[in-house]
Amino acid sequence: MTSVRIVALGDSITNGAGLVGVKEAETFREIVGHELARRLGRPVEVINAGVNGDVVTLAIQRLRRDVLSRKPDVATVMFGGNEAGFYRPETGGFADTPRVPLDRFKTTLAQIVDRLQAAGITVVLMTCPPMTERYWGMHLEPYQKHGINFLVKQYAQAARDVAAEKRVELVDVYRAFEQSPERLDYFPDGLHPDARGHRVIADLLVERLVPIFSGNKPQ
Repeated sequence: MTSVRIVALGDSITNGAGLVGVKEAETFREIVGHELARRLGRPVEVINAGVNGDVVTLAIQRLRRDVLSRKPDVATVMFGGNEAGFYRPETGGFADTPRVPLDRFKTTLAQIVDRLQAAGITVVLMTCPPMTERYWGMHLEPYQKHGINFLVKQYAQAARDVAAEKRVELVDVYRAFEQSPERLDYFPDGLHPDARGHRVIADLLVERLVPIFSGNKPQ
């Protein structure tokens, strides 16, 4: 029986465990592994390549070690929240510009897709979830003036654009939460999904992955 290997590349949303009470078994990665194995009737291995605080410009530097060397069938890639943010982990404070400029985010994300595809890996891009007003930096003037997601939604759109340009699969996590406002309660700290949020993400991803591995890839 042929097994399936998936590497989940991303930041703290992908890592998940230990944040806002989420246990490893409750992360979308773990749920996807179990659900996909059940649906496909074969073993599924999901490898965590999510690093807290990460951004695409750092992730591309670890791509060979954390993804390519694992030789996965599929790589999921979810970034955007940290890049869009004003927070700077190196100082513990805020700057007045996004951590990674939008154009560089889009360019680097496209480069990651190119490198994965060159290695014969199927890519599934994922938009990051929205922020909520529970975020501890909500007091910042830009958020007060323009709304908490005025930048995040631009980075989510950039991920959609890259998916369209590169013709790769897209799981639109941002839109799934945006269109169901009651789900915004699933982010206790305004940034990270709780177990309920991870379940939403997992369900979206499983529905996209099943056709890929069943040979019925949606057009």
